[in-house]
Amino acid sequence: MHPVVGELVLHFERFDIAADSGLTLFTYTAEPGTRSAEGLQLLASWAATPATPDASRPAEDRRDA
Repeated sequence: MHPVVGELVLHFERFDIAADSGLTLFTYTAEPGTRSAEGLQLLASWAATPATPDASRPAEDRRDA
């Protein structure tokens, strides 16, 4: 249960990385068109949004803004 978007029903796949023993990659997806897919999209949009409008600019460029 996620505190913002509620319950998410997700499917996952596990990929063991052969080049690095003990390293595993997991991918999670939701069925398209479901409430879970909408919730994941909302969470992804938050992660993709900079905390401040200038966060993507190097610090030296922000000083003179």
